[in-house]
Parts: sequence; structure tokens; C-alpha cells
Amino acid sequence: MKKILFCGFFFIAISLKAQEFQTKKIDSLFFLLDKHDKVMGSLSIYHKGKSVYQTSIGYTDVDKKIENSGHTKYRIGSVSKLFTATILMQLIEEGKLSLETKLSQFYPGLPNADQITIQHLQQHKSGIFDIIRSPNFEEWMLEKRSKDELLSKIKEIGVTFSPGEKRSYSNTNYILLTFIIEDIESQDFADILKKRILKPLKLKNTYYGKKTYPENFGASSYKKENGDWKKIPGIHMSIPKGAGGIVSTPEDLNKFIYSLMEGKLVSENSLATIANRETEEGEDIVGHAGGMDGFKSFLIYHPEKNMSLALSLNGVDYRSMDIVRGILKVMLNKKYDLPQLEPVK
Repeated sequence: MKKILFCGFFFIAISLKAQEFQTKKIDSLFFLLDKHDKVMGSLSIYHKGKSVYQTSIGYTDVDKKIENSGHTKYRIGSVSKLFTATILMQLIEEGKLSLETKLSQFYPGLPNADQITIQHLQQHKSGIFDIIRSPNFEEWMLEKRSKDELLSKIKEIGVTFSPGEKRSYSNTNYILLTFIIEDIESQDFADILKKRILKPLKLKNTYYGKKTYPENFGASSYKKENGDWKKIPGIHMSIPKGAGGIVSTPEDLNKFIYSLMEGKLVSENSLATIANRETEEGEDIVGHAGGMDGFKSFLIYHPEKNMSLALSLNGVDYRSMDIVRGILKVMLNKKYDLPQLEPVK
């Protein structure tokens, strides 16, 4: 168990009456999670685009005892889709394609390509089966895969319903959107991401398509086995593409979501297509969650309060959504009781 490091500040909520942000309650939550060895990771909270709270617990590398910190980079899983959707809408605003453009314009050999639109892919209404649920994927994912191999796999797994019939979450949609973006720009997605988002926003701790290395503040992912953290062999980074191939820090994620919601990357109309509002703890929020190997990431923005939280975990032995809900309650000055946790055996 490592000594927990806290970096708390005071927060002034957006109201006529100033309210104190309960940093001590979040400190206590993470102290408990660390003491009982329930999670490893980092949290960043922003208000009006500025950092107001940050903390980290656990290890980047358990065996080497390298501690997580505000500089630790995590695989963010499906939070990557927010970046990909942003680039897609930029291209649409530039007239390089539209939401009604057919998949057949790029990949006519795929099932239902003449019926599936860009919007179907973006909204998970294409009917294309999720590649990560395909047979033997856990073995298939460990090796480097070419674009042709991925397209062949997508063709093989096929579709499960007609385009537009319903919504069914599928990572395959965003793998295809990544290929389409690369085709339009005649560049690798890593270069496109850097040009369109990372450089303009100065996100120096975010990158795409590479492994995470402890020597470069990159976290390994873990799962609990018999009371100990065991390293998980990760998916080869040639596979997830813009569906889950980005590595970042919670602080960079907060900078990104703030800039996106402030209209610095796309128009208001495009933003409405990207950022669907949901209700959590009775509050309207925008965001995305992601999971890959042993990593879990959450990026949430509260429009009314102009606040955001980014939580990235590289080891989870607890209900991660309960942690997020607890943080949200504290951020919004709502009543929150700390969880009762079993001692580490």
C-alpha cells in the first residue's frame, strides 16, 4: 500500500452564495479506497477550465513500486470516441463528407454498406456486430493487426440488424470511422488527432496508438487475483483505433472536454450531435465512459456548473460507477456518505 497523495483546493460554485467545495470528503473517499486496496488511478476536477482538485492512488507499475501521479498516462478506452467524433464533425463542417454519406463510398464490400450512413456509425445504429464480442477475440487481439485484417474480420462478423432499426453499442463503428477519417485526410489517425486537437489545445500528455510505458509515466493495467494485483496482457494498439486507442491523463481530458463544450473545436450544431446529455444523480451531464483491459475511464461535464471530472483507473476491485457518483455528489455539494469497505486481508 502506498502513501496517498492529495492536492486539494477550494471551489466556488456558480451561485449567488459562495459554497465550499468539500475536498476533504473526496480526500477521505480516496484514502479509504487506497487503504482497502480497491482501486488504483488518478482524479482531476476542473471548474471553468481550471484545475481545482487532483489526487492519485496506487501504482503505475506494482512490481516496480512506481506510484500513480497527476502525470500518469492511462488508456482511456471508449472515451477516445469523443475525440474521434469531434474530428468527424470537423470534417463534416468542412464539407468533406456528410452524416448521410454512405459507407459504400469507402468500403463497398462490407455488409449493408449501401444502406449504412456515417450517422448510423456515429450513433451506433449501423447494425454491425461489435468486434470485441467476436469469437476468439481475446486471443486474436494480442497480435498486431493490419487494416486489411481488421476489414476482413468486420466483414466476417457481419451485421445483427438493419441500419437505423435500433441502437446497439459497437466498437466496430468507430474503427470504421477512423479508417474513413484517414482516407479523407490521407494521413494516419495519430497525425490527424495531433493536428486537429492535441496541438491546438496543447494536450502534451495525450497520444494515440502506442503502448503505455512506466518509464514514460504510462500505467500498466491490473486485476485482483487472490488479493493481489496481477498485470493484464493488453489488446494490441493496432486494433482499437479511434474506438479506444488513445492514451491520456485526467488533466488533459478535462482540458479537452472544456474546450469542446465551449465551442473551441466544433460548432454548436455539431456539438449537439456529439454530446448527448444524460441524467445522473438528478443532474444533466455530458460525457463518456471507457473500459479496456483493466483500465476504466470516466469523463463528465456538468454544463450548468461549468465543471468537469476525469477519473482514470488502472486497477479496479470496486464498483467504479459508485466512485463517480460519489465524486459528483461532493462536487455538487450534495449529501454523500462514505462507503463501508472490508479491510484488506
